[in-house]
Amino acid sequence: MSVIAIARRYAEALADVATARNQVEQIDNEVRVFAEMMKSSVELHDVFASPIVSQTDKLRVLEALIARARTGQMTANLLRTMLSHYRLHHLAAVYEQFRREMNERNGLIVAEVTTAAEVGTAEQAKLGRTLEQMTGKQVEFKFKTDPSLIGGVVTRIGSIVYDGSVRSQLQEIRERLKRGDNVV
Repeated sequence: MSVIAIARRYAEALADVATARNQVEQIDNEVRVFAEMMKSSVELHDVFASPIVSQTDKLRVLEALIARARTGQMTANLLRTMLSHYRLHHLAAVYEQFRREMNERNGLIVAEVTTAAEVGTAEQAKLGRTLEQMTGKQVEFKFKTDPSLIGGVVTRIGSIVYDGSVRSQLQEIRERLKRGDNVV
């Protein structure tokens, strides 16, 4: 079974429990902290991924982290369950799937927008309205810049990419010229 499929199962169950107990924000914050900890510390990730380190030692490390972070019962249960099933080193993937699940349940999509230069507030609002009309959902933006685009915008929503960059338009013209197509 793939890591994404495993992460999705944990994430859906976590979203169900978090929603039922009205603890979405708390669990989101706690799991995010642990996921970031695992991502930022190769040693910590390796301890939980290692078949050489005993489950008893792993549990000791986990319990110390839970105590230090003052984690709530639901998050602690998730972490212990993942450890007992040898999945704790996949926590970052579980958190990512959890965010996607919660966003979907709330009618929210995340759009990763890349532009050649910084985008002003007015342009962000206009792009937001356009994407909300296209998708019928509320849009949360993650903006970044890439000067190699030359101009225009590349927007990624899930696996769909809308590429309106000058760079890609120039590449398309270049390909047409190579094939001998009419460029105009």
